Amino acid sequence: MATVMTLNGEVRGEDLGVVDYHEHLAFDAPEWLLKEDPDFALNNPEKSAEELTTFVHAGGRTIIDMTAIDFGRNIAKMQRVGELVPQAHIIAITGYNKPYFCDPSVFETPDADLIKDCISDIVDGIDGTSVRAAIVKGGSGYNTMNQQDRKLLRVAAKVHLETGVPIITHTEGGTMGFEQVEYLVSHGVKPERICLSHMDRNPDFWEHRRITQSGAYVGYDCPGKTKYGPDEYRNSVLRKMIDEGQGNRILLGNDLGRPSYWRSYGGGPGLDFVLTKYIPRLKAELFNHAAIDDLLINNPRRFLTGE
Repeated sequence: MATVMTLNGEVRGEDLGVVDYHEHLAFDAPEWLLKEDPDFALNNPEKSAEELTTFVHAGGRTIIDMTAIDFGRNIAKMQRVGELVPQAHIIAITGYNKPYFCDPSVFETPDADLIKDCISDIVDGIDGTSVRAAIVKGGSGYNTMNQQDRKLLRVAAKVHLETGVPIITHTEGGTMGFEQVEYLVSHGVKPERICLSHMDRNPDFWEHRRITQSGAYVGYDCPGKTKYGPDEYRNSVLRKMIDEGQGNRILLGNDLGRPSYWRSYGGGPGLDFVLTKYIPRLKAELFNHAAIDDLLINNPRRFLTGE
């Protein structure tokens, strides 16, 4: 079986276990962003390790840290978390989140230079370490597909084609997902190598179905975060997707990129919420075990390994 690169080397797909496809463990948000919103100071590896332990104790095994270059990725802090919780497989990424977070220099830099740097993260290691990225990220703004959005996605497409790593994108509020797939496919990416984050912020069954019918994956990563709508909305579209035979194209995570989401920082719902609260609710709503195993185990394995 194919393998996936983690902080501690390659792991067989069958050993990934339960996967949270979209998280942020510890990073150094840009200073301008912290001044604008201090609730991005998720920067304490010890507190992150404390929280990650709850995920492991709840049955989780693999975490994808989706912190991109423009959002303050700090590989040393990520490594520290991994050292403190060796039971967890942690996957690092390269690429860019969305134009809003990018320093203006990103858009002044030729595509070729950005692509070269991202490929180096995958082939050589991140920031002089032996940790190699296993995913590339790109993204777009709210209902936009402008020149900056296209640049980030174009870079991700080229990096994927050169290295074979899958692409996980940022969608702002779940918008422009289908357009992202169209754009990436037009640049040679196979849809089954694409996953769109935050699609449950826009729980539109018609939109989700046309994306997954193309072969791409959709990511649901807001369970328990009521400001993005109650889980009732999420579960409704999830039920329809499974009933329509699209349940094998959905990944599940929680995207807890703010300390106010972490119990170790005094907030919630906590990194174990999906496993300890959300999955029991799905079972109570009579989602069957096979469908749940697809969300947590089989789908992320297929996506990450390219099965």
